[in-house]
Amino acid sequence: MRKLDIPGELANRTIPELLQEQVRLRADQPHAHFPDQSLSFAQLHEQATRWARALIAIGVQPGDHVATLMPNCSSWAPVYYGILYAGAAVAAFNSRYKRQELAYTLAHSRAKVLVTTSAHREHADYETLIRSVLPDIEGQQSPHLRTAAAPDLKSIVICGEASHGAFLTDAEFLRAADSVAETRLASAQASRRLDDTAAIIYTSGTTANPKGCELTHGGIQNCWSTFARIVNLKAGETVWMPMPFFHTGGIGPMTTILARGAAFATQPHFEADGVVDFIDRLKVDHLYPGFPQLTFPVLEHPRFDRKRHSFVRSLLNVGPPAMQQRAQSLLPDGAVLLNLFGMTEGSGIVTFTPWNSSLRVRSEASGLPPPHTDVRVVDPETLQPCSAGVAGEIQFRGAGAFKSYYRDAAATAATIIDGGWVRTGDRGRIDDEGYLVFLGRIKDTLKVGGENVAAAEIEAFLQSVPGVRLAQVIGMPDDRMGEVPVAFVERIDGAAISEADVIKACDGELARWKIPRRVVFVAEWPMSATKVQKFRLKELLPRQT
Repeated sequence: MRKLDIPGELANRTIPELLQEQVRLRADQPHAHFPDQSLSFAQLHEQATRWARALIAIGVQPGDHVATLMPNCSSWAPVYYGILYAGAAVAAFNSRYKRQELAYTLAHSRAKVLVTTSAHREHADYETLIRSVLPDIEGQQSPHLRTAAAPDLKSIVICGEASHGAFLTDAEFLRAADSVAETRLASAQASRRLDDTAAIIYTSGTTANPKGCELTHGGIQNCWSTFARIVNLKAGETVWMPMPFFHTGGIGPMTTILARGAAFATQPHFEADGVVDFIDRLKVDHLYPGFPQLTFPVLEHPRFDRKRHSFVRSLLNVGPPAMQQRAQSLLPDGAVLLNLFGMTEGSGIVTFTPWNSSLRVRSEASGLPPPHTDVRVVDPETLQPCSAGVAGEIQFRGAGAFKSYYRDAAATAATIIDGGWVRTGDRGRIDDEGYLVFLGRIKDTLKVGGENVAAAEIEAFLQSVPGVRLAQVIGMPDDRMGEVPVAFVERIDGAAISEADVIKACDGELARWKIPRRVVFVAEWPMSATKVQKFRLKELLPRQT
């Protein structure tokens, strides 16, 4: 398979060393923009250093795990880099977790410390959630907690105010930093290597308990340097980066933005008005929403103007051809829409579309692998390579691949097979020009009257229907056909399209068995980190009948 024509040098420093270098080069330049404050490289380094010393003071050692349960707030970045400065790895928990999910990941990660926040309680009360998971911490004090639900956990730190004695506030916690000498901090940092785990990112867990992907210092950098090289990211430029920090689409761009001496802008909770304000005020160069739920509320916002925002150079969105073409049409002249194929197990990016490829390629294909990555398409049963144009399972290997599933040797062995190939569970093909074309999940296939129907095929057509912003298709049991397609549709703001309109648009365009039997309109989607959880769509069906 063809590869991207970009430099292929691999990472040669750990992530903390990237921040330290930027402090030497441009200490006072802004690096992280949040709605409530901005941080320069020097400020981030200073705060991260205090977190690292405090972590070391309470017993965190190189290789230990420290968990975070926070949205994209201004506390997260200093905590994250502080964890890495201490030689530990971050277990980045999904900030949307509820009781069952948090209970599982907190115990599974073997985190010694959990850091959360009391800010944004209007969206999530993390203190109450944690207390429900760990009821036996009542009457105890950090850093000497003992809890049956998470035996390794010794401390809980809350950035802000805490009402429960088992929680240390960040101000209380950071007082311990003064007891740790510079030599202990330097020793902890020097112990880390490129192939050590920097982050454990838990997969969505849509059908089972989430798996913890161990991503290394080198793997994250190697993977995400692809984005920086494609867009030629320069020092001083700014990237709007709304995807959550607990996702590879958050922690990954953050890493390559740091390496380039650039800045990012983000919010704790997505709000399109605030994004447009960011774009205006910061003259944002690159938009990295990743997914249509974040892309189109901004591009279709009444204050987003193609001429006034001519300084925008690129936008990354993953979607079917009609959606991609619509996104490009909403961008300023000269701005380039980009596409990719990625997954957590690949540290985020497996293939990426070239900057100078045609709109057809950037709409229909997921691009090419970087020089350090190999991609192939194989028959999912025999694992034999498919001919060009023949669909099969997408597999990859290379310098961005994950290290393992933490504490799950069986799942690791089933996913990383002979030759280092990583099984993705995704369908795709390599087209005549050598580009990867993503065709959806292998298991996301309906069986309609004996015919195999890929949900992605129906979704791609529905998203070309005027008035449709996003469509997702699932199967509904049927006495006669076994299973029939049902479409969940989000309308474009102001569109009056009806169920009958959607079905009529399919008539003559899709085979009869592919036409949805029902159309359910939704305003919000049940999400994991970035993906629609289709099993939860199925839960909505009884209430719609």
